Amino acid sequence: MGVLPSGAMMSSPRGSRRRRPVLVPVASAVLAAGIGATALSGGFAQASDEPPPKVGPGKVIDQGQFRTQFIKAVDTTEKDDYGTYKRYLEIDLQVTNLGDDTVSVGTMRRPGDKITQMPFSFAGSILRVRPEPKTKYGPDITVFSYDIKSKLLMPDLMKNVVLKYELDPAATAPSTVTLDLGRFVYEQLGIRDQGYYWQLVGDDDGDTFVPTVAAQVTLPVKRERG
Repeated sequence: MGVLPSGAMMSSPRGSRRRRPVLVPVASAVLAAGIGATALSGGFAQASDEPPPKVGPGKVIDQGQFRTQFIKAVDTTEKDDYGTYKRYLEIDLQVTNLGDDTVSVGTMRRPGDKITQMPFSFAGSILRVRPEPKTKYGPDITVFSYDIKSKLLMPDLMKNVVLKYELDPAATAPSTVTLDLGRFVYEQLGIRDQGYYWQLVGDDDGDTFVPTVAAQVTLPVKRERG
């Protein structure tokens, strides 16, 4: 897992990155130590003395399967699909699918749900959001391309992705929001299934998978009114 300078590109040739994505480290000592791991029951603990890299808006993050840039978080009011004004906490990012196949942007895991090693989606790499906005149905995550909504990330195309939480009109929005991110490697699954898959990095004891927290992104929440 690495944080790239804004606008930087990965240099690995397309044919080679399927087996092992090129990772540009923030600090080699952090990667050598094996940065942080999540704890059970929704909490997160660090497996080493070094915390995961902490980054802010605009930094480009190499997640192996995806190259991701978190742009901003806003507290905004806008019309929903039925023309009703509602209040939202929106997190805007840009995501490039570095794999060979089109993948779903996915759905956000609810707090307390089990984390799977192969989520088959981008949303599966967002391990935790804090503070977690209280919503009845959880957040919506959508891909936007020229005002067209979708749920798909096609290979090698940078797409605008919006993570949206509906807020109660009287709720107090947080001043900042922090997201814990995982990273993927393209590896053989095992002896029985010898196929190669994008898998989250972490520890698996056979019963429980504990993903590595590869980076923490903190965004200030700006107040906007639509």
